[in-house]
Formats: sequence, structure tokens, C-alpha cells
Amino acid sequence: MSTIMVVSFCFLFSIVLAISTLMISLSVRKSLIQSVFESNTKIMNESVGKIDTLNDIITSVSFYVAGDSRLKQMLKQFPEDQLSQIPLQNEVRYYLTQLWMNRPEIVGISIYLEGISEVNHSTVGVSSLSFAQKYDWLETLGNNRGIIINLPNPVTRGNVVFNSLSLVKILDDNLLPLGYLSFEISAKKVFSQCLEPALASKNSILFAINDDQVIVNHANLDLIGESVASLYPHYNPNGQPALKPIRFKGKQYIQIISKPSKLRWSIVQLIPLDDVFQFKPLLYSFVLLTLAAIALSAGMIFLLSERLTKPLTMLSQAMGSTKPLQATLSKKFLERQNEIGNLYRSYGEMTVRINELFTQLQNSMENQKKLEISALRAQINPHFMYNCLDYINWMAQDEHVPEISRMLTNLSRFMRISLTESNLTCPLSSEVEHVKTYLEIFIVRYKGAFTYEIAVAPELCEVSVPQFILQPLVENSMIHGFGKHFGRAHIKISIQKQEGWIVFDIIDNGIGMDQKKLEEVLSGSHEGSSEHGMKNINDRIRYAISPSLFSGIQLVPSQRGTHIHFALQRTGKSHG
Repeated sequence: MSTIMVVSFCFLFSIVLAISTLMISLSVRKSLIQSVFESNTKIMNESVGKIDTLNDIITSVSFYVAGDSRLKQMLKQFPEDQLSQIPLQNEVRYYLTQLWMNRPEIVGISIYLEGISEVNHSTVGVSSLSFAQKYDWLETLGNNRGIIINLPNPVTRGNVVFNSLSLVKILDDNLLPLGYLSFEISAKKVFSQCLEPALASKNSILFAINDDQVIVNHANLDLIGESVASLYPHYNPNGQPALKPIRFKGKQYIQIISKPSKLRWSIVQLIPLDDVFQFKPLLYSFVLLTLAAIALSAGMIFLLSERLTKPLTMLSQAMGSTKPLQATLSKKFLERQNEIGNLYRSYGEMTVRINELFTQLQNSMENQKKLEISALRAQINPHFMYNCLDYINWMAQDEHVPEISRMLTNLSRFMRISLTESNLTCPLSSEVEHVKTYLEIFIVRYKGAFTYEIAVAPELCEVSVPQFILQPLVENSMIHGFGKHFGRAHIKISIQKQEGWIVFDIIDNGIGMDQKKLEEVLSGSHEGSSEHGMKNINDRIRYAISPSLFSGIQLVPSQRGTHIHFALQRTGKSHG
């Protein structure tokens, strides 16, 4: 490959040299200007690519951060009291700091919230929404989820100065805005990082304009927002032929306009012709420098091609070996900070990850065997308990104590279902029988101090549902809804079919539960055995069936008591 590249390059370059030498006396000026025009156009287009890359990075990171569930959860819990806001502000600031991109153009990250009264004065933090409203950013954003906003003049927020920003809505589950995420972009940094590398000479004039021919970036920040025609009267917005320089302040300039960026920016450069063309030494040194360039370029191409093909060949051999996952990669290539190094590191990380997955799979299989053995051992112990319960039941019947007999019968039935069922799912009728037995035990215990009703659509009785999803919810009503006050207590369970979904409603007339507590219970931040059971139900359903087939446990507002609601989509599978 190296030989082919060198021979091909030398052959093509020799043809170009012969043609160039023949025409140099007539076209050197034209060729040089054209070369400068084309090369700088390419460089400026690369600068446009840097602007587009910056736009893409900021946009993608902005949408990723705005959609992050952890950030949304923090904003949902944002208190109204200013003193209580301080710990959560610090938590949000720490979260944003972890996401700080290694981009010099980004000078600040801020989340604008309606409940905040103070303006953020640091590079990262939470700020009052009034600051964004002051500059009409929300009006500019409109119905868009997120946009890049270019400001006519630089804006100062605390220690941050910027004239562009990425503004993205942070939406809750109901698509209502929780706040607005802003990545602030410095015009000075954008110029130095994206535009300045395209500067052809120290005397060149370089700036960026928008579709309205207004300057949006310039080395002199005071000129941002000015009309380009007012500053450079001979500027041609339609472009200028390369061989017809424009005249400005007594000098000739080559005008170059790049392709437009995704922001609809175009980079304009005016290169002084005196900085480009020096004719006298050019003709004498052209042939000599070209020949030297051929030899030097050929040698460099050979060395570079060897540097490229050798590590690729070694990596290909490692991948094609009998044990590719145990292959030893060269440390020299792993430490390279280029595409070859990235390729080597990616392959190394992939092999490590695959080996870890093999280890996890092996451990999982071993744990499964241990669990199966434990399950077999656990099935032996309950039989002794059942026999004891049956014996006590017979004694209660002999002593004519029906309440004890009834409670023992229900308890025995409840335990048989709870301890013997080992599947993740069961028929709905079995689940209903299980919770009904639980309620009957409490009726006997509290001597009928509360009532219940269960309404199940007959056609759903044999439908398969995740096991043990009703009893913990009923237990939550018994313990936290009623406590020790069962007078006129009532629990209603309704299970109906609705448009392909099985809809569950568990309603009690106890003290009730608010939405905040439900969210704490489901997130695991609230302590309590029965509440833990509610989270366990939520997690088990998501494990037993696809999350898309489960609505999640929801709280329906009611004047009294608690109304828990969730729905499972029918999959067409039934027991029996």
C-alpha cells in the first residue's frame, strides 16, 4: 500500500509540475490568486464546520441534559421557600458541573426557573427566569423545544459575557415546562476557536454575517450587530470572482465568502492582495521547491502510510487469532492520541466488556442454581406449618369457636398461595382469591368492623397477570389508611377491561395519601414496610412485563381516602 501511494503521488505530481512549469510565465499571478482563493475557501468552510460541530454538540448535550430524569426529578422537588432552595440549588449546580463540556466557547451553563428570585452570578447555576424574560428569549423560543439564539449585543450575567446561547425547555411528564436550560456561548471564544484559524494573514479582515447581512462575529466585539454594508461599502453580498479583487481604503482585497452554516452564518474574509502575491522570488524558486516537495512529500507519505498500516495490520491479526478476547495489544499504539489509539482502546474496552459479560453470565447461572436449590428446600418447611394450622383448626371446631376456625382456614389458604406459588405470573382469579382471603382474615380479626367489595369482569378471570400485586396495596390501605380506626371503613377493588387494557382501581375511605408521598414511595426515598411493598409492586410489574404494557401506579384525586389506579395491557395469553 505504501509503495502504491508513493508511486501514484509522484506520478500525478510530476504531471502537475510539467503543466505548471509550462504555463507559469502567463498564469502565475492568476494561479496564485486562484489557489489562495480556493485554499482559504476550504479553510473557511472548515471553520463553518467547526461552528456546525459546536452547534451540534451544544444542541445534542442540551437536549440530553433537558431530558435527563434525574434533573427533572430535582426540578419537580424545587421548593418555593428561598432558604429551602439553597441545598437543591447546590445539588443542581453540582450536577451541571459534572456535565461541563471541554469546549472553550461555552462560558456558562444556567437553568432559569420561575420560582427563583436571584440571578446566577457564576458560570454554572440556577437563575431567575426574569433574566431570560428581560431579553425576550422565551418569546424567541416560542413553541420550539430548543433553539440557538444569536443576540445583537453581548449580554453580561454575573461573571459570564456571551452573545449566543442554546435555550432548551425542560419538560415534565405532562409536557409542561419545569425550567429552561441555557448553554451560553462567548463571541470572543467562538472567534478565536472557529474563525481565527481561517485568518489568511495578519492584515486580513475576518468576520461572520447572517442572512440579513448583519455582522454576528468579529475580532472587534463592538462591531457585532452592525450592517456589513455600512462598514465595508465595496463588499459584494453575491460573492466576487477570484481574479477581480475589490478595493477598500486604497488597497485591493480578495473577497472570500464561505458556505452558510446551520445557523445561517457565512464567514467573510478580505485578504490584502499585497500579502498574497510576491512575484520576483516565486519564479526562481518554483521548480526547485516543487522538486524538493516531491521528494519530501513522497518520504512523508511513505512514513505516514507505514505508521497507519502497521498498527492496522497488527490489530487485524489480533482480531483474527484463535483467542481474540485474550489478545495482547501493543501499549505503544494504545497510548496514541489519534484515531489509531481510539481504535485500539475501543477494541480493548470491548474485549474487557465481553469478558465481564461472560463472567456475569456465569455468576448469574450459578446464582440461579443456588436459588433453585433454596426454593426446593423452602418448599419442605411450609408443610409442617400447614399441618399445625389444620390441627389447631380441628381443635377450634371441637371447642365450638367458629371465629378462630374461620380465621385459621383463611390464614392457611393465604399462606398456601403465598408460599407455594413461585411463578412471576398467575391467573387473575388466583390473585383475587389471594387478596380476598387476606381481607377475610382482617374481618375476623376486627369482628366485621369494616367492609369490602371486589368487582371483576368475568372474562378477565383467566387472564395472566403479575403475581401478588393486589395484597400489598390493600395492606397499605389497612395499615396507613385506617390505622386503628376501622369504624365504617370500606375497601373497593375494581378490575375491568377497557380498550385492550386491564384497569385496576383500589379505593378506600381512609385518611388518604398525597401525590408527593406517592412519588417518594415509588422512588424509594420514603421508609416504611408497606410503602416499600408498593414500590416492590411497581418494580416487579416492570420486571415481569414490558414497561410499555404498564401504566405505572398512579394516584387519582378524591375527596376522601386513597384511590390507587394502574393498568396492564392484555397480551392475549391466558391461564387454563
